[in-house]
Amino acid sequence: MAGALAAGCGRDARHDRSAGVADSARPATGVTVEPILAAPPPVFVTKDREGLRLWDLTKQLYRKRGDATVWIEDRKPRPQMDQLIAALRQADRDGLDPALYNVDTLTARRQEAARGFLTMRGFNESEAGELDIWLTFLYLRYASDLTNGLSNLSHADPEWKIQGKRVDVLSVLEQALDGNRVGESLSSLAPAHAQYTALRDALQQYRRIARQGGWAQLPATLKLKPGQHDPAVPALARRLAITGDFAGTVADGDTAYTPALQEAVKRFQRRHGLTDDGAIAKATVAQMNVPVERRLDQIALNLERWRWLPRDLGERFVLVNIPEYRLEVWDRGSVPLAMRVVVGKKDTPTPIFNDDMTYLVFAPYWNVPSEIAEKETIPSVMKDPAFLQKTGMDVLDRAGHVVDPGSIDLQHPGEYRFRQRPGANNSLGSVKFMFPNQFNVYLHDTPADSLFARTVRSFSHGCVRVEQPDALARYVLSDQPEWPPDRIEEAMHEAQEQIVKLRAAIPVYLGYWTARTSADGLLQFRDDIYGIDARQSALLASTLKARQAKAAATAISARR
Repeated sequence: MAGALAAGCGRDARHDRSAGVADSARPATGVTVEPILAAPPPVFVTKDREGLRLWDLTKQLYRKRGDATVWIEDRKPRPQMDQLIAALRQADRDGLDPALYNVDTLTARRQEAARGFLTMRGFNESEAGELDIWLTFLYLRYASDLTNGLSNLSHADPEWKIQGKRVDVLSVLEQALDGNRVGESLSSLAPAHAQYTALRDALQQYRRIARQGGWAQLPATLKLKPGQHDPAVPALARRLAITGDFAGTVADGDTAYTPALQEAVKRFQRRHGLTDDGAIAKATVAQMNVPVERRLDQIALNLERWRWLPRDLGERFVLVNIPEYRLEVWDRGSVPLAMRVVVGKKDTPTPIFNDDMTYLVFAPYWNVPSEIAEKETIPSVMKDPAFLQKTGMDVLDRAGHVVDPGSIDLQHPGEYRFRQRPGANNSLGSVKFMFPNQFNVYLHDTPADSLFARTVRSFSHGCVRVEQPDALARYVLSDQPEWPPDRIEEAMHEAQEQIVKLRAAIPVYLGYWTARTSADGLLQFRDDIYGIDARQSALLASTLKARQAKAAATAISARR
């Protein structure tokens, strides 16, 4: 290395600065890092906010330890160095590229020291301090990537509002060094949720598929219904077998679309959010023809999103996966309740955020948002004067008093508010579940039950309509014995609104995962309904390009 990693600080300058330091004042290792830390940031430090933050943490560690090296002792590697290199080499397990952390370069330097190639005592003095600092920075960089994602990418996308919690990676490192638990400490920083670990396993499965050549493309025009024959059936069977959807075999000359193969197609269709009718047409073929490389990118991106979440989601919480149109209640690692949902349209998307459900409202009024009133309610009134009466709407003035609909001036709609009374036609149905937030979004019932039968369910103005509101109400009130099922059912059909506070708040996460492993263990893929995959993939690619360039430059400097 010979000073290559310490930008703006040559070997002679370091020697001059340390020449006047008494031996008794030097660290016990005989190596000091102080001159390097006092110089401008070395080449391996990225100049973005996160890189500079991690460099500051690096300097803090050495200040606390009297500028002594922590990975090298008497110019020889400590066991903690081997643990760190081994952990970095396994970064690909979490969808992270080990090359970002210069694993090959570090391994080469470590091997040279072991052979006594540089000196008979391990690393030479001029190299040891630089290498030690680099190792510390790499630990903190990898820890940051595991806890916050690559360069905290979530903050680069203004649409992603789920708030994680920053981990004190410096404290984790200090404890790991003192307890000789470097490898274990890094493993503990990755999300421990079953969803993350299952998706991580799926990444390994699809990498094996990629190494074996992926899958062949099926004819884009293939159409096949149960009972029919087609020469493409053997190719179809091979395609489904590769991803584990079909366990049987089909001979090359066999053209029959058998019941066993139909069930495999239905399984594939369910995993990809398609109608599971067993009929093969354009949409099913298109999903089968998505290359394995694209699926790998999709899995890696969704692993990244899990790293943006808080590590502790709560003992019980509600998880809504927007692209999957699905709600799951998680309770101590199991899913006692799951259901289909309707989410926001593309032009009125459901926001991505988290908050705490604190109360629910039985037989709710629907206070029509001003934008909906202007674009939908008032035009409907102008077309049909009886619209308000038919839909059970009240008109309120600025003071909140109900006024005669016939007296309102529709040329000045801002003077009024519209409110739909509780009842069978109420747009919120019989109950809404409230987790107060800046978006005025909540979960609610709906009278439009037919929408749940559709495979694509993005029809709302942003709120989430739930398929089983009664079951969800029973669950969130299950720890309140004064609310037995019969009382809940009665309250849902009253003509009077009733607010019920929850005894304990329940976290709600409205998330966006286009690749996810469901509670039954099946890997799910969904379309990017809001274009968020495309946007975040571009951000991720840009971040990776900059990080890869920095790692390459560091490797070149380290070889000089």
